[in-house]
Amino acid sequence: MPFDVEPIVSAVAEARAKGTERDIKFEQSFDLAVNFRKRELDVSRPENRLNQEIVLPNPLYPPARICVFGDGEFAEKAREAGVDMVVSKEEIPKVGEDKKARKTLAKSYDFFIASTDTMPLVGRYLGQALGPRGKMPRPLPPQADIRPLVEQYQKTIRIRMRNTPTFHVKVGHVRMGDRQVAENIAAVLNFLENKGLSDRIDSVFVKLTMGPAVRVPLRR
Repeated sequence: MPFDVEPIVSAVAEARAKGTERDIKFEQSFDLAVNFRKRELDVSRPENRLNQEIVLPNPLYPPARICVFGDGEFAEKAREAGVDMVVSKEEIPKVGEDKKARKTLAKSYDFFIASTDTMPLVGRYLGQALGPRGKMPRPLPPQADIRPLVEQYQKTIRIRMRNTPTFHVKVGHVRMGDRQVAENIAAVLNFLENKGLSDRIDSVFVKLTMGPAVRVPLRR
């Protein structure tokens, strides 16, 4: 059964009010923390660690930063779709052989897309930097229309759990309405429901970047 959005809207509104009481010099984001009961989710077992992308109902702000590997028409379509960086096949080894450059590349972009003909080079030269961060590119045929995937990534978050039974994800921005943020939170909770994990949740909190955490009621 889907989670009720209404109590989540109230929690988001409270988090907004508490997080904007002080004069903050930058625009804050809404962050979600989901904590599981330790005894019910053994994260020492790799299969219990979440590492997955979720498409939210509402796009996030600022837009995700996207890097594309490819040449020719594929690269041109990527630029037309508004991606932030295009790396040609020729440039991949140059970036990959520079330890600082490949690390900077991996940290600077949220998502990566690659034409299928560049994937062997990406794996060879950049896999060491992208793989551990869960950022290996989504491969697409060179003739593919890249725009739908770029648009999807503007609504996509990556849930990644490491050594503790908890994860933190960005679910909104102060420019978004409370209901939009709440709908994104509900989408995360419904994802966990579909994975059979919702009954193992201990607590869920939402907060602005510089604000206190507000507990999110879990009602269906």
